[in-house]
Amino acid sequence: MSKEKSEKDVRNVPITVRLNEEEHQKLKQCATACGLSAAEFMRQLCKGNAPQPQPKTEFWELLNKLYEVHDAFKKCVPYYPTAAEICREIEDFILELQQKTTLPQQFSVEELMGQGAILIWR
Repeated sequence: MSKEKSEKDVRNVPITVRLNEEEHQKLKQCATACGLSAAEFMRQLCKGNAPQPQPKTEFWELLNKLYEVHDAFKKCVPYYPTAAEICREIEDFILELQQKTTLPQQFSVEELMGQGAILIWR
């Protein structure tokens, strides 16, 4: 079963970007920190997504501890029904942490232009 890409998903427009050595190193560092290729990093920026650096090991350890606390409260629900509300709060907190730490943050190019940012196309 082959997957066919829609016209908008086909990447057939090559671009050339000239960078100095410092800019090139910065692009590679940023892309690597986010677990992306330089091309994918730039594509995400063009889509209005600011890629986030991959979280450190400590973040995942903290998340695992939160899951353990959640599981402990879940075991209390039969004896202490209000523990279910605490479980929901922990679930919401975990979800918020994951979203803010791992998902690309959205930005609006139009909004940036309205704030005085200037785009120059050559």
